[in-house]
Amino acid sequence: MQIHGVIPVIPTPFKPDDGIDEGSLRRTVDFAIAGGACAICAPAFGSEYYKLDDAERRQIVEIVTGQTAGRVPVFASASAGSVASTVAFSRHAESCGAQGIMIAPPRAVPLGARELAPFFEAVCGSIKIPVMLQDADFAGSGLSVDFFMEAAKRCSNLKFLKLENVLPGERCREILRRSQGQLQVLYGWGGLRLFDGLAHGATGIMPGTGLVDVYVRIIRLYEQGRVPESKALFYRLLPFLVFAVEHLELFIRMEKRVLMKRGVIASDRLREPTLHLDDLYEEQMEELVDLGIHLAQES
Repeated sequence: MQIHGVIPVIPTPFKPDDGIDEGSLRRTVDFAIAGGACAICAPAFGSEYYKLDDAERRQIVEIVTGQTAGRVPVFASASAGSVASTVAFSRHAESCGAQGIMIAPPRAVPLGARELAPFFEAVCGSIKIPVMLQDADFAGSGLSVDFFMEAAKRCSNLKFLKLENVLPGERCREILRRSQGQLQVLYGWGGLRLFDGLAHGATGIMPGTGLVDVYVRIIRLYEQGRVPESKALFYRLLPFLVFAVEHLELFIRMEKRVLMKRGVIASDRLREPTLHLDDLYEEQMEELVDLGIHLAQES
């Protein structure tokens, strides 16, 4: 499977009683695909997966794969704290028709490469579909390039790496050089490092869903050789992104607010505990949400 473009993470819409809003979730899938997504992903960090129980995580995969109906590939996030749980989520997603699995290293207890290698090998060996390793080390440099190369050697279905680290460009370039095409690299972190990824050979980005059409437009302009226009549009989006990525809960809330204002989901509700802003921050967030929507309307 070759992936090229924008792979948004689908948020989890909630009803007033905190139940999953299936209708809004289905509309979000359709919105992402209509906006030009080349694949979609759920339920990941941007989906509040850490607030979902096991049954809800399975439910979301079933809804998203069913609603997508093969129009684009679906990557199901199966991250969990143990081999057994991660394998169970992965096998369920494969049985639902997901085209790929995304897994992050367990982070509740810090573990080194020696412990993580058999974890990834066991998960990859339990399924046949492609696997994306999410190197979610938001404040550090993440796993080593040597680790990725060894994992790719041992796991034939390890095909994608999602880098969410500090200054990942050199690592991206080195991974692509050493893997000779076996590994494709995607960038996360809300799309903030889009141009770092494009410059270093990343095959795509994984932002939120609310402004998927804006990201698609930026990449298309870049690939058409209209680089100044591409960068100008991205720079206009930067205030939204810089504010959003200060906190994961803030990022999710802004994504949901955009989707609600664009008529896709019924509510921007997040499950508690979540971040609560004072009046000045609420005002700033609202201005930036309107900025993002204005850029989408222009695109």
